Amino acid sequence: MNLLAARVALRERKLADVLDLALPLCMSNRGPLGVIALWVLGPTAGLAAWLRIARHWQWPALWCVVLEASFLAEGAFTAALGELLFREASEVSPRAVLRGWLGRLGAYLRVVVGRQLLLAISLVLVIVPFVQGPQTLFVGEALLLERGTPAAAWARSRGLARNRGPFCLGLWLATLAMPVLGAFAADQIGNAVIGFALQLGRPTGDLLAQGGSGFAVAGALLAAPIAAAARFLGYIDLRTRKEGWDIQLRFVALSTGRGQRERRAA
Repeated sequence: MNLLAARVALRERKLADVLDLALPLCMSNRGPLGVIALWVLGPTAGLAAWLRIARHWQWPALWCVVLEASFLAEGAFTAALGELLFREASEVSPRAVLRGWLGRLGAYLRVVVGRQLLLAISLVLVIVPFVQGPQTLFVGEALLLERGTPAAAWARSRGLARNRGPFCLGLWLATLAMPVLGAFAADQIGNAVIGFALQLGRPTGDLLAQGGSGFAVAGALLAAPIAAAARFLGYIDLRTRKEGWDIQLRFVALSTGRGQRERRAA
């Protein structure tokens, strides 16, 4: 791993910095991430439209499908961001990223579903989800980016989160809220344009009145890459802190500067 090639500054960050940087990181890499979004989120949007229009599914059941699919799709963006950390966007092939993600999809599915089951069971004890959620926050990153086994990914996530409870808790809650905020924002903006500006009513539904809308589904899905980016930046921050990436970079910079001075002196 060539830390000097990192396209994101490897330094310790506060939670606010991580969350602020998530959207700009997605926008700066919108080329490959946009293609991946079309391939992994497009079919989910189509499935949601079919279930709602053709099969007349109610919104609660439909939201379960949409949110579960978006959680799984975040893995594709995590894999892409791992490549984009050290390579320019023009050098990253979305097809190759998706091929690699699909090759690990079985293991990724096991850790994601296992994590969700653990959190669902821990809800009985009320407080436990606020412990298990942060501790298992990075199982996907450990599995996809470090190429570990599911068991190693669980242990790695707990190791990264150790002694960083408040940071991981805040990041976990923020990533859970992103689909909700995305759905609400898209519903309000989309219906305002269609209903108020174009005077076409609310043809895709009303989130607050009916429990969902086409705009809300789109907003929730589009929040997936942002949530993945925020969690990826949190993962990078913890590795920087625990493995001293920033210190390594400083030593490399000092060594490089000393070598340049010696060459000039010679």
